[in-house]
Amino acid sequence: MARLFGMPGNQVLPVKNYEMEMTLDTNVDILALTALRQMLYLAEDHLDNTQMREAASAMRVSGADNVQGRRAREVETASESI
Repeated sequence: MARLFGMPGNQVLPVKNYEMEMTLDTNVDILALTALRQMLYLAEDHLDNTQMREAASAMRVSGADNVQGRRAREVETASESI
């Protein structure tokens, strides 16, 4: 199936529909649980990356505000001394 879509096999996560099954098969269930765990890891990584980008953006904005405020004070000080 991975070749059909041109994807590496290690990026295909097996998932099973349990709607009609009445008995458990541990060999198959472990694949579904592993796939779920991988999805949760990827979701957590995405949220961590989003938080880091937002924090970096806020720091840039905050830094720019500090620079502008310092420049405004320097201009005020210079105009007072003239």
